Amino acid sequence: MEQLVWDEITGQPLTPQLFDRVYDALFPRIYNYLSYRTTSREEAEDLTSFVFERLITHYHQFDPKRGSFEGWIFTIARNALISQSRRHTRHPQTGLDETLMDESQPGPTEHVLNHEELYRLQQYIARLGERDRELIALRYGAELSQRRIGELLNMSEGNVAVALGRALRRLRRLFEAEEV
Repeated sequence: MEQLVWDEITGQPLTPQLFDRVYDALFPRIYNYLSYRTTSREEAEDLTSFVFERLITHYHQFDPKRGSFEGWIFTIARNALISQSRRHTRHPQTGLDETLMDESQPGPTEHVLNHEELYRLQQYIARLGERDRELIALRYGAELSQRRIGELLNMSEGNVAVALGRALRRLRRLFEAEEV
């Protein structure tokens, strides 16, 4: 896949070719991020579609002075997720969706964890606080750097590193507590 340089798109009109490049570069990361934060594959797919629809309709509103293009798109994804959560307050967010356990759709997590461990991971992530789940989803689902996460969450890069480290330690403790 071609590496997209985000500075290339600043000030460029959204042509079908540019949209294809952005879509190819970001679809897997946006979908993974939303999969970490939703309860079903269908919900993650719907939200991902919504994000790209918003990209098309609001592309002209992107302002590089306010942040990076990548950050702008992930802000759209976060806002879509928040709106979805408000509409479905009766359904708790459980983290990873069941499609990560489907062998027909391999992902990076499946290569590392077997199905039982993935299920446990899903359960443990759901037990973490909202901030911890958000940090883990942005870092590992969306594959954002700590700097980008800081931009999205209005945190310094150092604070992101500390908060993410603590979230991972809490997650590790949940795994270790079961093994005792």
